[in-house]
Amino acid sequence: MSATPFSCAALMREIGRGKDGSRALSREQSHSLMTAILDGGVSDLELGAVLIALRMKGEVAAEIAGFLDAVDTRCVTVTPGGDTPVVVLPTYNGSRHAPNLVPLLALTLAEAGVPVILHGQASDPAAQGAGSNKTRITTLDILERLGLSPASSAAEASSQLAADRLAYLPLATACPGLARLIGLRRVLGVRNVSHTLAKLLRPVAGPSLLLSAYTHPEFGDMLGELFTLKPQASLLMRGTEGEAVANVRRPQAVVEWLGGVPTTVVEAAAGSPAELPALPDRDAGATADWIRAVQGGELPLPDAIARQRDAILATIGRMQSDDGGRKQDVGDAVLEAGVAGARHERPA
Repeated sequence: MSATPFSCAALMREIGRGKDGSRALSREQSHSLMTAILDGGVSDLELGAVLIALRMKGEVAAEIAGFLDAVDTRCVTVTPGGDTPVVVLPTYNGSRHAPNLVPLLALTLAEAGVPVILHGQASDPAAQGAGSNKTRITTLDILERLGLSPASSAAEASSQLAADRLAYLPLATACPGLARLIGLRRVLGVRNVSHTLAKLLRPVAGPSLLLSAYTHPEFGDMLGELFTLKPQASLLMRGTEGEAVANVRRPQAVVEWLGGVPTTVVEAAAGSPAELPALPDRDAGATADWIRAVQGGELPLPDAIARQRDAILATIGRMQSDDGGRKQDVGDAVLEAGVAGARHERPA
């Protein structure tokens, strides 16, 4: 049965008047619009117009919240099968200038007892044009060289989490409608709001901690407003080439959002460290081999990654605290595992 047609004309009169003349949609209007888009009720002509108008106007927290309200009910949910909150690590950028350390962060958390689900969508590396990742080293490429295959369903991702505390869920599996919108970058030539929504997706049943990143300060401000409107547990930082992983050359601040309240849990480095860690070449195979060496204790875990891991473990502990602030047993166990790992991985 085809979706009920949805006319965008009235909404376009709000968002389609240019950067200075446009008005933001309400959360309810945004929810209705994204519901219609994901359900196939918006014509291709109107969809292109809406996406370009939203891009020109700029993203607003209330709109993003409404869009997410629609997206969240139309994506699959992975069941972790445990009490520990799942770390959700969106990975869509990869790396262009430095080694991609997202897989290292994910594996380090899994080793500390925390379930981690990554999700992403890479464009065709063989294709040229807008959205090509030909020059990027993707997280999935490294993970596959480490022996982790992408899950083909939520059930398979749940099994991977139960077995290894680590799973990668392609966006096309997690939320096909959103994956289609991201794919329109090749048609429209520019990014659209779906890229923002994908990086905020939590395809998990139960408590989760989202690792979120921004590239421009004003976008970070918008995300802060969003985490007030949708007070779900998140850690927000300036991205490393767009990814939510610590920059080992100049570690950035990390802000914890719990219950809509921000707290800085990692301070930004005042400058570059006096001695940089030895890193692999910017190559998927070399990075995978280097990660194996770190996991095996042959190489130290970079301090910036260790600090980020410890901040994540501490936040999970706080998520599991009771009203008196006492960590539950599982939260204590996770935190203690991370601290013990840090002592092991950073020998004197």
